[in-house]
Amino acid sequence: MKSYEKIVNFVNKKNNVITTKEFKDAKIGFYYINKLIEDNYISRIGNGLYGKTDSFEDEYFIIQNRYKNAIFSYNTALFFLNKTEVTPNIIDITIPNDYNVSSINAKQIRVHYASRENIELGVIKLKSPFGNIIKAYNLERTICDIVKNENKCGLDIEQRNKVIKNAFTNNEIDGTTIIEYAKKLKCEKKIRAIMEVLI
Repeated sequence: MKSYEKIVNFVNKKNNVITTKEFKDAKIGFYYINKLIEDNYISRIGNGLYGKTDSFEDEYFIIQNRYKNAIFSYNTALFFLNKTEVTPNIIDITIPNDYNVSSINAKQIRVHYASRENIELGVIKLKSPFGNIIKAYNLERTICDIVKNENKCGLDIEQRNKVIKNAFTNNEIDGTTIIEYAKKLKCEKKIRAIMEVLI
């Protein structure tokens, strides 16, 4: 890109958050990035992350860019999948159990752990409320998680039971997939017991 006007147009066409990589791919150097900051088109919101000043920050996209191995899970995944009426006030993420979490804000984020072997199990790509691509667990993985770790799922008993019942009785769950996940996540007995009642 040559003209500053074209660079401003590039920024205006992006979603709320722009990464350093996106600038680099568009051949926009730090001189112009700094000029965009000076002219109040963007502001630096994290390491390698810039937010458009005329829009709200996409906290989900920022979190996933800051913690590259994080997957949105539990109640937050249900929120993205439109399977809960409750907007989460704490964001649930699952990370590998050997990941350093010292920099994660515990007031905003509830951290769950999974083995490296299972961290990608059931991962899908979705759009955040701001239109950015983020990674979350699919419904089958999320149901396994909240069944296995019912005290850590961010839902009360009534909400949890409603989510599980709706998922099975509305035929939203692939039976083969959830059993496959349940075996790997060591909650097959609990999942089969629920399926026997609801299916």
